[in-house]
Amino acid sequence: MIETIKAWSISRLFEFEKCKHASYLKIIAKSPQPKLDDKHPMIRGKRIHKEVEEYINGATDDFPSSGKKLKETLNYCKDSYKAGFATVEEQWAYKNDWSTTAWYGDDTWLRMATDCCIILGDTAEIYDWKTGKSFGNEVKYMQQMQLYAVGGFMREPELQYIDVTLGFLDDGKTRTKNFERGTKINQLLTRFTERGNRMVNCVDFRPNPSVVNCKWCPFGPATGTGACQYGVAPL
Repeated sequence: MIETIKAWSISRLFEFEKCKHASYLKIIAKSPQPKLDDKHPMIRGKRIHKEVEEYINGATDDFPSSGKKLKETLNYCKDSYKAGFATVEEQWAYKNDWSTTAWYGDDTWLRMATDCCIILGDTAEIYDWKTGKSFGNEVKYMQQMQLYAVGGFMREPELQYIDVTLGFLDDGKTRTKNFERGTKINQLLTRFTERGNRMVNCVDFRPNPSVVNCKWCPFGPATGTGACQYGVAPL
C-alpha cells in the first residue's frame, strides 16, 4: 500500500508545492534532519512565540525579548485576553468537508494554529506573529492570511468579517487584510480544498531539484543531510 500524507497545513502545503519529494522525506519517510542550534532562526522564532504567548495570557509580565516596536498591539491582545475576548495558540483542525475535528483525529485533514484570535460580535481579529524580515514572501503571506480567513469563517458561522494581521516582531511592521463572508471566501475555499486534496491524495512524490529549491533543503547537499539523491549543489 502506497503511503500518503494524512493532513496538511499552510507550511506543509508550501513545502509540498515546492518539492514533493522533500515532503515525502520529511513526513512519510521521516528522514533525519540537521540538528538546529539555539541561534537558528527557527529555534529563535519558537522561543519568542512562547514568550509572546505567555505575555498575552498573563503567565508572565516580562515583555518578550522581541516585539517592543509592537508593544501597543501586544498590549491590546493582552487586554483582550484578560477581558475574555481573546484566545492564544488555539489549534484549529478540520475534516475534508471543513467541519471541525480533533487536532490529531483519524479524520483530521487540515491544521492551523492562531497566535491570537479576538472575537467581538460578528467580527474576528486573527494575529500571527513573525520574526525576521517583513518583506520577500508577500505571496506566501497573503495566502496564509487567506487560509486563516477561510478557516475562521468555516469554524464560526456567526462571523461576517475577519481581519487577519501578521505582526513582525523584529521590525515592528504589520500587514493586515480584511475579509468579508461571501463570494470571495467561497472561491478561496474551493482553491484551498483543491490544493489540500492534491497534497493528501498524492502518491507520486517526484523531486523538483534546482539551485533555489535545494539551497536550504534539510535533505539537500548544501545545508542538509544529503538524504535526497536528487539534490542540486550550489553553484
